Amino acid sequence: MTYLSFIQAELLVMWRRKQNVMNSLLFFLLVIVLFPLGIDSSEVFLSKAAGGIIWCATALACLLSVEALFKEDYHDGSLEQWVVSGLSLPILVLLKVILHSVMVILALIIMLPLLSQMLFLPANSFWPLLLSLLLAVPSLFLLGGIGAAVTVSLRQGAVLMLLIVLPLYVPIIIFATSVMKLTYSGLPYDGSLAILAAMFLFCLVLSPWMTAICIKASVS
Repeated sequence: MTYLSFIQAELLVMWRRKQNVMNSLLFFLLVIVLFPLGIDSSEVFLSKAAGGIIWCATALACLLSVEALFKEDYHDGSLEQWVVSGLSLPILVLLKVILHSVMVILALIIMLPLLSQMLFLPANSFWPLLLSLLLAVPSLFLLGGIGAAVTVSLRQGAVLMLLIVLPLYVPIIIFATSVMKLTYSGLPYDGSLAILAAMFLFCLVLSPWMTAICIKASVS
């Protein structure tokens, strides 16, 4: 097995298991659609809350997506093959997480213009929202991968994964939503974006190693 063959195999598996990603995106859309119906569907309210609604729906969709990130690989023995393949396990983990996060980000980018119109997102807030999503969604997947690896061998590990991952998500969500608040106030939001970028680099370095350690412990 090489890294290239691994990427090709993962793309094929993602296509065969595309319902996992589709379920997350469908959940994301349902939250976006139902939230205004349950709270307030007026333009005045939604134009101020649009960024927060999209970010909450994104975080929940990412949680739903990462919960099954390694489940099938664990049950069909793929994780054991990763460990004994002779390739770097952290790099294999990183490649898998990147492929999944790219698929979700592309879907979000495609849907974002329509959702922004539906939620009356101010025009000057669209690009800050998109930048915050591009910087923070990969971090959510990288952190979620740690929780998924810890609970991959547990039959009912979804709740434990939520307890592990949710506290890690909080700082990212705080600074991502602060980008939107600063945009609404007409203030510079570069600082919050820089912090999100720093969090992404930190997760990029630390998360694959921690996830690989948890996978080794689960399959041994």
